Amino acid sequence: MMTFSGIAFQLYSVRSHPDSLSEIIRRVAATGYDGVEFAHRFQQESSEDIAVVLNETGIKPVAVHADLTTIENALAGEADLLERCATIGCKRLIVAHPNSTHFHTRESVRALVDRLNDVAKALDQRGLELGLHNDRRWLSPLLPNTVETLIDVTPAPDRVADYIQEAGRRLQSRHAGDVSRKTPFWHLIMETDPDTIWFELEAAELHAGGVMPTEALSLLDGRTKMLHLRDVAPGTGFSDYESVPHGEGVVDMKYILEAADDAGIDWVVYENELDLPPEDKIKAGRRFSDRMLGERTTSIGPVHQTGSS
Repeated sequence: MMTFSGIAFQLYSVRSHPDSLSEIIRRVAATGYDGVEFAHRFQQESSEDIAVVLNETGIKPVAVHADLTTIENALAGEADLLERCATIGCKRLIVAHPNSTHFHTRESVRALVDRLNDVAKALDQRGLELGLHNDRRWLSPLLPNTVETLIDVTPAPDRVADYIQEAGRRLQSRHAGDVSRKTPFWHLIMETDPDTIWFELEAAELHAGGVMPTEALSLLDGRTKMLHLRDVAPGTGFSDYESVPHGEGVVDMKYILEAADDAGIDWVVYENELDLPPEDKIKAGRRFSDRMLGERTTSIGPVHQTGSS
């Protein structure tokens, strides 16, 4: 039997839902999830209203995704993110999708690491935690500093460094294996403070970057507290990986959940980036949870699986 604290729903999955965030959380709670993970709308709506709903439903606020600059501004008193987190009782902040310029060269990654370590230390002094959420760009091969300099001084289309790295990643991603020492991900693992920074692994993005999720779990050696679950499959020809329904792509859901449980991961977060109505995504996640972890009753009764999620 797996020992996760529970299944959380990533609210970014239903960012187009017309209802307020508070009403969406009510629907998520009624469908049987144990927690919710917040993203951009959290900073746009009433944290007091959200706190009321969390208290009424008992659903847990497992983490808040925010960009690094916003967290730095909040620590400087120039944004209210930390106050919002305190209002809802959430102590975990996660940096997701930093700008690609941070991942071009060894020097740019080192500069990012310095910022992350400083922010994590400041948050720790306030009783808050900092996590990092990976994406496939973290597994693109680093460019030599000379290439970055040449690009900077040569008239060229914007994001040419991104295109070069992307081509390298796609060539290696069809053969999933270890985390290469020549990637930003390796350096983020090795150089961020293990006492104050942990990771939320996104299994699908690891596959898209050419790494087996179990290899990343092993390398992180206990620093993974949360697991994000999407599924992807290779596109045709040279095209990139694309989102597919959970269980229909390259991510071995049962295997990664068992490995995550063995690694002591706290929360599993369901995310759905398919072109589906928001309500369908919420229900699909519950069916996935029932299929992988067993049915659990809720105030509206169990939601039974009816085919693929």
